[in-house]
Amino acid sequence: MTPLAGGDGYAILLAKRVREFPPPFMTEESMGIEYRHFLVVDDANWRPSADTTSRVAKLLAEWSIGTELVEAVDLSRRENVSFEEAGALAASGPGVALRYRGVKAAPVAALAGPSNYASVRPSDRYTTETVLILGNDYRIQHSSESIFFDLVSPPLAVNGQQLAPDEAEPYRYIYSESFSSDYVLKPPVVRAQVEGFARKNIDWTECLGFWRGGLVIDFGKDLPGFVESVHRLPARAFVEALQDVFRGPVVEIGEFY
Repeated sequence: MTPLAGGDGYAILLAKRVREFPPPFMTEESMGIEYRHFLVVDDANWRPSADTTSRVAKLLAEWSIGTELVEAVDLSRRENVSFEEAGALAASGPGVALRYRGVKAAPVAALAGPSNYASVRPSDRYTTETVLILGNDYRIQHSSESIFFDLVSPPLAVNGQQLAPDEAEPYRYIYSESFSSDYVLKPPVVRAQVEGFARKNIDWTECLGFWRGGLVIDFGKDLPGFVESVHRLPARAFVEALQDVFRGPVVEIGEFY
């Protein structure tokens, strides 16, 4: 597990901007801060099974946050595949990405609680998209201005060579870098550096900083109220159910962008 490291902060702190300059209306284009929430499997030995895709899809449908699949992408061939094909692909090689259309109103409030802005009605709540990434590759957690995930060393192959990242994957906006886990002697080593102002936002003291399975819920400019404190979804039943369908421990990481 990767212990936390501190930092001195930035001249402009995202969390401070959220507190001091909230827009009068959520839909106003001048609102610059957006937020997405990562739920990733924090287990170096975990790998998805052939039924992981369908198990997670069922949970998303039950909570009405993944009701319309926009695309399923084979991250090896970089081409669209059917949902049925995605299940088998998730358990081998680079894996798959499944992108679901954003949802509105009650499902968002049920998952994330009230908005950060008092003027926003429950009927105005929304997500922009939900993305599920599954595969055998090591994916380095995406960094933000509040938490930087520093790749200390790439995976070490059985021949003693450090692996190079796959630079061509189409879903690189979800993660930083991706490395094959085939014929690997040692997994990557990642160090999480948390800025001082963001320490109140994390609910973990150790985090691998890489994963093979992750669910990313993008709230766009509809900042949930919990972004001011610990970045944990208020719907704990959903997080517990997600751990059950993943069959692995989940770590939550919030990101302003």
